[in-house]
Parts: sequence; structure tokens; C-alpha cells
Amino acid sequence: MTDTELTPRNLTRIQLPSGELSLNIDANSGWSLIDLLGFGVRRNPRRGYLLVSRVLGKHLPVSPLTVQAAHRALAVQVPTDLKGPLLFIGLAETATALGEGVAREWADHTGRSDLTFLHTTRYRQRGTLTLEFQEPHSHASGHLVYRPASPEGQRHFAHARTLVLIDDELSTGTTLENLARAYHALNPALERLVLVSLTDLCPRYTDIQAALGLPILGVSLLRGELSFTPDPAYHPPGLPAVTGNGADKTDLLAPQSARSGQDAGRSAYLDAALTQLLQTPQGASVLILGTGEFQYPPYLLALRLQQARSDLKVSNSATTRSPVAVWGQIAHALEFTDNYGDGIPNFVYNVTPDQYGQVWVCHEGQAHPDPRLLELLNATAIRLA
Repeated sequence: MTDTELTPRNLTRIQLPSGELSLNIDANSGWSLIDLLGFGVRRNPRRGYLLVSRVLGKHLPVSPLTVQAAHRALAVQVPTDLKGPLLFIGLAETATALGEGVAREWADHTGRSDLTFLHTTRYRQRGTLTLEFQEPHSHASGHLVYRPASPEGQRHFAHARTLVLIDDELSTGTTLENLARAYHALNPALERLVLVSLTDLCPRYTDIQAALGLPILGVSLLRGELSFTPDPAYHPPGLPAVTGNGADKTDLLAPQSARSGQDAGRSAYLDAALTQLLQTPQGASVLILGTGEFQYPPYLLALRLQQARSDLKVSNSATTRSPVAVWGQIAHALEFTDNYGDGIPNFVYNVTPDQYGQVWVCHEGQAHPDPRLLELLNATAIRLA
């Protein structure tokens, strides 16, 4: 398990099989390090550590009320008077629900409507591809951004004065810098950049601001700096295939989704699923599991179910293509095949068979879950978009 040393100077050292991780925490917004993070080891030679969020609902099942609280805590830190129109973009696959949650909470908090939310994607689809950029440390580094479907969304995309980028954590800041550069090249009239993350450990704000020529605001629940010293004797388990076949996935995807700037929380499928789940026996434990990039509607289903049925114990998580070793905060892993026709391994972490009374695996469009996953968890597949 994790060997953690806390010092009076807010310096935390974590000894991982892959090396030593050091975190120097400068500030927080009422959320402590232990509230926000556990630690794991990636099966990735480019980055040997994983910050495992306790509030995201991705690698750890989390109460949707906790997820909502994190979304709101970030949204209220984003200034209400940012110049519009605004473009919010969440990073796939980990921050698709986080991004949309923050954008929706900010819109509710401010009453503003001059914004559009998109999330990046690893899937090619019909529509106008506006830009591509790289996430250098990632297991699957290529990101795609498509033009919003609505005329209003297209105006926001083309003429945004404020760009708000959301990811679960910032360490080097390189990925969001790459996205900001690509977008700024399309829209030179952009005036401000806001970087939103659960944990901000990026030391390069000055460099990024100088490179882009834009003022930058950082918003997070916890801020500090991170360093990692790899152990040269550590050799990670083999990295499985993690990139897709590049085929057009339109026929598998939801007809309307946040990939094209549409509200992923408005769906007759979601309403029907809630009606069905409200019949859950009293006192049951329920896991609502999203699939890959498809995370916001499953989170919303979990949230609405928990709000309507306080007698239930509802948890929210999601499958992922990210290969992580079983160590530290990652206590258990199940492997199966992705549901987008790429034939690559996908995983669900920290969920064991028979742990929950009911498990619902939520999917979009025709991207049906692998029957092996359903069998492993005695789960039911349900379409939400």
C-alpha cells in the first residue's frame, strides 16, 4: 500500500513501485489532499504515477452528491463577469462529466446563457473537425474537437472571448496549453484563458501565459507543485493496445452529445431510466457505471436517483481505457473489451463482483457494453442517449 510521509511544510512524499512522488501543497478551498486524492501506478512508461480522484467518479466509485459538490465548488470560483461569449471544453476521457458538470453549474449559478460546452473525443465522426491536439503523457494521446451542431454554439465557438478548459488534474499544463494554442490559432480574438481542475499542480503558468499572450486564471480545489523521481529498476507491466482503429464511429454514438455542443443531460432515455430505477427495493446499494467518454448522463442519473431516494446508497463510476496497475488506491481491476468497436482492452477499477445489489452499465447510442462486463458484475445495460 501507499507509504505517505507528511511534513510540517505541507510536503507529501509517496513511495510508489515506480518511483517517488512529491507533492508540495500551497492552498486549498476547503478540500484537503486526503479528501481529493489517492495514488496509483500507471502501466505507462511515460508517466509512472496516477492521481486517483476521490471526487471524480471515474477510477473510484463515488456518491453523486460528492461529485456534484466538487462541480459546484469549482464553478463558484469561476468569475461571474467573464467576457462572453464563452467556450467551455472538457478533456476526454476522464473529465467529460467534470467539464459538463462545471459548465452547467456555472450557468445555473450566474444565470448566463452565452456559453457552449464541448468535450474532446478520441472518436472520429461525421461533422466538421475543427482541431486536433496531443496529450503527450497519455496512453492515447490524440484529441479531436468537433464544431458545435447548433448555430448558436457555432457562434460561441467562433467568437469566444473567454476559453475555459477543464481537466481532472494539471501537472505540467502541456495538454491544456496545446489545446489553447490550437484554439487561439482559430480565434485570434480570444482575450482570456481559464484553467479549471480538481487539483492544480502546474508550475508553468507564467510560461504558458507568455507563450499564448493571454491572461490566465487558474481555478482548483487544491493547488501546489508535483515532482516525480522514477525508479530505474521498475519495469511496468506491458502496455496493452490503447488507441482505436480510427474508423468513423458516428453510427455507434449518441445522436446528440456534448461532443457537438449539445446538452447531454436532456434525453428521453434518461427520464425512462430514472423511472425504472425508482422501483429499486428499499435500502439497496446501486452502482451507476458510465462507459468511457460517456460519463455525464450516467452521473446525472445517479444524482437524480440519489436525490429522489435517500434510502438508497448510490455510487457513480465509469469504465476507462486507461491501463493502471493494481496497487495503492487501485485495489481491484476488471478487464473486458471496449464498446466502440476498437477491440481494445477497457477496465473498471475498484468494483468487485457482488459488491452492489444492482449495477447498471450505461451506454450511448449503439455502443453496447461487452457482455463479459455485464456477466462479471451481474449488471444490466441501459441506454441513456
